[in-house]
Amino acid sequence: MNPEEIDAVETAIASLLKHGYSIGSDDNCKTIGVMSPFSQQANALKYRLSNRWRNFSWDDIGTVHNFQGGEKAAIIFSAYQCHQEYSFWFLNRKPNLLNTAVSRAKELFVLVGNLRELELAGGETKRLVEHIRLHGEINLQSAIFDRP
Repeated sequence: MNPEEIDAVETAIASLLKHGYSIGSDDNCKTIGVMSPFSQQANALKYRLSNRWRNFSWDDIGTVHNFQGGEKAAIIFSAYQCHQEYSFWFLNRKPNLLNTAVSRAKELFVLVGNLRELELAGGETKRLVEHIRLHGEINLQSAIFDRP
C-alpha cells in the first residue's frame, strides 16, 4: 500500500465534504466513491476511510473491477504507484481500466498520485494527466477533472 496516497485521499474527501459532497447511503446525490487499480491499496483505503467515517460504505471503496458503488458525483482514483521505481504497466496495458474509473464520475474525477511519474510513464496514464491539464485543475494533492 502507499500511505502517502491514502493520506491524500483522506484529505481530498475531507475537502469534498466541506463543499457539500457526502459519503454513505443518504439521499444526497453528491456522493463520493474511491477506487484504486490494486486490491491491496483498495483494502487499505477501506480500512482507513471507514475508521474515520463510520458511514462510508465498503461498496463505495474498491478496485476498478469490484467497485459496487455505481456512478458517484465524485470519484477519487488512487493510482497507488507514486514512486519512481514502480512500474505503470498495469495501468497502461488496459485502456478501459482508466476509462471505467473516469466514467463512474458524474461531476468530478480526482486523480491522486505522482502526476509527473504518471505522465512520464506514457500510455493511458499520460493521456489522462494531459486531459486533466487541459480541462481540469491540478494542485499539490490531486488532479481534478470536472465532468461536463
